[in-house]
Amino acid sequence: MTWYIDQGPDSDVIISSRVRLARNLDHYPFPHRMTGNQIRDAANEITTAFYHDDEERKSKYLFMDLDTLSDEDKQSLAEKRLISTDLAGKGADRRVLISRNEAVSIMINEEDHIRIQSMQPGLNLEAAHQAAAAEALILESRLSIAYSEKHGFLTACPTNTGTGMRASVMAHLPGLSLCSRIKNVIEGLNKMGFAVRGNYGERSKAQGHLFQISNQLTLGLTEEDLINDLKRMLMQLIEQERNVRRELYEQQPALLKDKIMRAYGILSNARVMTNEEAVTLLSNLRLGVALGLLPQLTVSDVNRTLSAIGPASIQKAGGRPMTPEERDIARAAVIREIINKPEQEE
Repeated sequence: MTWYIDQGPDSDVIISSRVRLARNLDHYPFPHRMTGNQIRDAANEITTAFYHDDEERKSKYLFMDLDTLSDEDKQSLAEKRLISTDLAGKGADRRVLISRNEAVSIMINEEDHIRIQSMQPGLNLEAAHQAAAAEALILESRLSIAYSEKHGFLTACPTNTGTGMRASVMAHLPGLSLCSRIKNVIEGLNKMGFAVRGNYGERSKAQGHLFQISNQLTLGLTEEDLINDLKRMLMQLIEQERNVRRELYEQQPALLKDKIMRAYGILSNARVMTNEEAVTLLSNLRLGVALGLLPQLTVSDVNRTLSAIGPASIQKAGGRPMTPEERDIARAAVIREIINKPEQEE
C-alpha cells in the first residue's frame, strides 16, 4: 500500500508527515541561474551518483525524465505530492527518482539541485526524517555539496539555508474551521514561527479544511530540534481539534450528523462531481469516519478516493484527455466505486 492511502498515528487529524531536505552542488550556480548545458550536466551527475551502478537501487527507485512525460502524467504526480507543482511546470532536464512504495522522491533541478522528500502517513515525522536523511548521506558521500561551516547547507532560497530541511504535516482541521477559530489558530502558529499554507503548499488555498503546517526556521537549529519543536506544537493542535469536534457533536449532534450523512449520500450516488465539491464532501466524510459515524468506511477509503480524483489523475486513469464535463462524470464514477465498495463486500 502506498503511503498516501495508508493511515498512521493520529491520522484522524494529521493525514501525512513530510520531511524535505535541500542540497546543492558547489560547482554549479543555483538552478535559476544555470544555462541549459549546466542543467543537463548537473542532472546527469546527480542521477549517476544516486544509482552508482547499484542494481538494487535501480530496482528500488524509478527514474523519470519529466521531458518525456505528458502534462497529465506530470500533474498526476504533483496531485499525489510525489513531485512539486513547480517541478511539474518547469522546462528541460528536470528529473525525479521515486521509490517503488512512493514514500521517497528525489527531485532534480527544482528550486535547488536536489530536493529529497520523504512521506509517511499520520504523524510520523521521525520516520520521514530518517528515510530522507539516509538518502541525503548517500548523495553527500558521492557529490561535492555546497556547505558552509558557518551557515550550513547553502540553498537557492535563504530561508532554507542551514539544515536545508522543511518538516511539515497535512492537517485536517474541520472542527476549528467550523467553529470559526481557525483564523486565530493560524495567526498564533505564525507568531510561533510556523508556516500554514493550503493543500499544495505555497500559493495554494486550503480546500476541505486541509492545511499544510511546517517549520520556517532552518538556521541555527539541528534537524532533531526542528522536528521536536514542530511535534510539540502539533500534539497541542491535535488535542485542540479533537476537543472542538467533541464539543460540536455534543452541542449539535443532529446538524453534524446531517452534514456528514448528506456528504455520504451525495458521494455515493452523484453522477457529476467537480473536484472542488468532491474535496469538500470528502472532508465531511473524513470527519464522520473519525467520529465513528460511518463504520462502513475507513480513513484509507477516504485517502484512496482523494488521491484518485485530481483532474490529471482522472484523465490518466481514463487514458485520454477529457473536457471538464467528462472529468466530472468520470470523477463521480471513481468516487462511487470506492465509497460503495465496502457495503458491497459486507
